[in-house]
Amino acid sequence: METVSPIYSSHAKCPVCESEFEYTKVRSKAIKLKQQDSDFCPWYEGENPVLYEAVICPECGYGSHITNIDKISRNEKAKVREKISSRWHKRSFSGKRDIDKALEAFKIVLLNLKEREAPSSEIAKISMRIAWLYRYKEDRESEKAFLNYALKYYVDSFKNEDFSRNGIDTYTLIFIIGELYRRLEHYEDSMQWFSRLIQSYSDPAKKDKIPPRLIDTARDLIQEIKQDRAMA
Repeated sequence: METVSPIYSSHAKCPVCESEFEYTKVRSKAIKLKQQDSDFCPWYEGENPVLYEAVICPECGYGSHITNIDKISRNEKAKVREKISSRWHKRSFSGKRDIDKALEAFKIVLLNLKEREAPSSEIAKISMRIAWLYRYKEDRESEKAFLNYALKYYVDSFKNEDFSRNGIDTYTLIFIIGELYRRLEHYEDSMQWFSRLIQSYSDPAKKDKIPPRLIDTARDLIQEIKQDRAMA
């Protein structure tokens, strides 16, 4: 019996240059989540779908998260053509990826977002993915650099934009900010954000909007911080 590949080709039309191009996805049946870190970094058995979330047009260099391929304005398209496409050397990102190839693709997406002046929440999301990829490589220094980058933009998003358009709710964002502060060893800031989340949960008007697992995890992490500081 022929073995079915865990990856397959799909096609999209680039919203910037309008060329048809091929990109690679992981079959849903092949995705086997093994565990998840407290900042939602997933670990998989077999093929890792995170490696394929960055989609790049080989013709013009437009890059996007797989869920946002068509979410680009006319003004943003012009910026991509001017800042990215004018310097782009045509190359394909389809086919099987290793972590290094995924890092290259995600960094192109990040450059696209910066040149487009995209919302902070989008930049933070991609920065988190890059940090996770470095975690898979056990490159702690680079992981920390991109966690810092993600934190900066998540905080800006919380203060200044409607981040809900990217599928993240207020309370999950509060948790992520607290967890990033914790991972970066800013423990006072971390406990303040986790405490804000727990206080919100005590409000009957907000309680039903907050997943209980976030509260349980936040409480556990606060205890870990206190225990670690007591032993220091």
